[in-house]
Order: sequence, then C-alpha cells, then structure tokens
Amino acid sequence: MNPLMNGRLIGNRGSAWRAIVSEHGALVPADGSAPLDWRIAADDRWYVPEKEASLRQKWYAGYPVCETRVKVPGGDIIQRIYSVADLGGMTVMEFENDSTMPVAVAVTRGDVFTTREPSNNPPQGIEMPTGSIVVPIGHKSTARVALAHTNPSTGRLPDDVPNHQQIVRGWEFACDVASRINVPDHTVVAGVSRVRSDLLLGVGVTPDAAIELARLGEKHHDSIIEVVEVVQRRLKSEKRAKTLAWDTPHLLASAARACVLLNDDMAAGDIGAAWLRIADRPVAEPPVEVPQGLQSIAWAETLLAQASPSGGECRILPYGIPEPWLGANFEAHGLTADPFRTIGYAVRWHGPRPALLWEVKGAPGLLLTGGGADADWHSTDASGEALLAAPPHAHDHNHDHDHAH
Repeated sequence: MNPLMNGRLIGNRGSAWRAIVSEHGALVPADGSAPLDWRIAADDRWYVPEKEASLRQKWYAGYPVCETRVKVPGGDIIQRIYSVADLGGMTVMEFENDSTMPVAVAVTRGDVFTTREPSNNPPQGIEMPTGSIVVPIGHKSTARVALAHTNPSTGRLPDDVPNHQQIVRGWEFACDVASRINVPDHTVVAGVSRVRSDLLLGVGVTPDAAIELARLGEKHHDSIIEVVEVVQRRLKSEKRAKTLAWDTPHLLASAARACVLLNDDMAAGDIGAAWLRIADRPVAEPPVEVPQGLQSIAWAETLLAQASPSGGECRILPYGIPEPWLGANFEAHGLTADPFRTIGYAVRWHGPRPALLWEVKGAPGLLLTGGGADADWHSTDASGEALLAAPPHAHDHNHDHDHAH
C-alpha cells in the first residue's frame, strides 16, 4: 500500500516542503526521501505502531499537529508531529513517555537532530532500516527528533524549538483571521480549522477557495479576478433557479467582503447589485448534516449570521438556535455582517432565555435583526446586550444541562 494514500499533509506556510503523516504516525516526505517511522522498545517487547490494536490518533483542534498514542505496560507512549520554521524549517517528532517504565524509541532515519544523544547500539531484536537510531526515554520524560526540510543532518536539537501547543496557537491565530467560531459541536469547529489550515498549506485549493483565501489574508495580484469569477459562476448557476442554493447568500456576502479586503469597493458594489436582482427568491434551508470542505465553513457561518451582500443589514441566528446548542454557551467573532463590517457575539443563557452580547466593527448604522431566534428583536447599536425570546424546547435542554454539570 502506498503510505501517501491515507494520511494528512503537513508543512509550514510560505515554504514548499510538505509531508504526509500516515495513520500510524509515520512521516512520509513528499520529495520522495525515506519515511521517518518509529518503533517502541518497552519492557516486554517491541511495539510496531501500525500493527498495534491500541493505536489512537487525533489532530489538535483540526490543525496540522498530530498526536498518536500506543499502549505499553503501565501507560501510553505519545508521539506528536508538527512542522516549525526554525533552522530553515523542520518537522519535529516528539515522544512523551506517559508510562511507569523507561522505554526506548527507535526511528528509521539517522539524519535527524535530537534533544538527547541517541544510544550507540543499533536496535536489537527487530528489523530496522540501516541508519536507524535508538533514543532512550525515561519514565514521564520527553525526547524529540527533528528532520530538517533542506539538507537533513544530525546534531543537537535546540531546547527552545516551539512545542506542539505553541504551533497549535500559531495555526489558530492564522485561521481566526477569517472568523473565529466556538460552538458546542467541536467537530464543526475542528472541521472549519482543518479546511482553513489545509488551504493555507495549499491543500484543497479549488477555484472556489479564492474567497476564503482572501478572508484569510492570502493575497496575490489575481486574487480579485478569482473572487469575481467565483461569483460569476454562482450567478450563472442560479440564473433560472426558482429557489436559491442555501449557501448563495453566504457566498455573495463573503465575496463582497473579500473584495473590500482586497481594496476593490467597486467590485463589492457590483456583487451587492447582483444580489438585489435575485434577493426576492426563496433560499433553500441549510442541510442538517455538516457538508464537506469549504461548504462546512459556509454552513457554520450561515447558522450564526446571515450577512446582506448589498450591505446595511445582518440577521443573527437566521434559522434560530440549533437544537443541539440549546442551553449551551457559544460565540463567534469576525463574522461577515455586510461587505464593510464584521460582527462578534456571544450567547449566554438566563434560564430558558438566551442573552445576546454583540459588537459590530466598522461604520455605525448596521441593522441587526434576531432572525429565527427572535423575529421581534432588532438594533442599530454598534454593541450591546439583549435578552432574546426563549426558544421552543429550551426548558428541557436547560434541565438536561443542569443535570450534566
């Protein structure tokens, strides 16, 4: 099996080096050089991650930082993989011994930086490629190896290389440039983070990604042309539609916002005018299941706020509060409110009633309405708080949440 078939791409923004992290935590460089794989020598035997039933893998909050765990007697060996820009770019493989006994970890390449001196003896009792090295790891301690992206070599890995939490924070910061969403369903949040961080690494960059890339601050001389082309394709497909696609308002509003971010207010105005020509048509309801790819971002943001592509109005929670969120606090920041403004808000619960705390960034005068959450509520204040009507079934959910706490 080609190890590139299953796994996920990692690397650094702004550099060309990429690698796949396989489902068992092997690093497979895209340049065709040898994979960096791992084995564990525990008290009782050698552990080969890809063959271990106890293997679990996760990606931190959807970002390109991977954790793989394997059970050994007395606990887990935790491996983390992430790329850093230090020393011209390298990918770090960190091993944490969360078991009660010392172990050794063997890696399949010797041309790596290490935080501690590898043992002089080659791995005994297991077949490993020539040049493999063994790193001893005491109980509750951590060791790291790092593969340089250009001219891999050996030597001591500096202690001040960022840890996985710092890299997660860096990716979070980069992805939040477009908007920050924190809703009770964490798979939605991680899905949005994954699509955005993949886009920043050049994965899944379809022609339709131009709008999201502009919102993420990724600009080049053809960005505005690409954004306008996405809009033209959508308007063409909607030309004869009796009911507009559920994500058309989001696409047009985000595109108009992207034009403003790209300093082309005229293009934003054209999109607004195009929207007004079709705005009287009904719009399909968003799907119940979260869609894949770019549409997962449109889905989450559409549930939170519906911006007017022509400006001046924003509907908060246009479809009401989704039932799984009832009784749970949630918030979103940097959502498109119209081409020239963004909105951030939080929902906190007072018994069965949701309290909305909001702040609009941009020129004053935006009309906010309560959408499906409270059709009677509206405000033109740039910030404030309001108690919205109790959603149907909110009592039951608050009751459940009380029991859960």
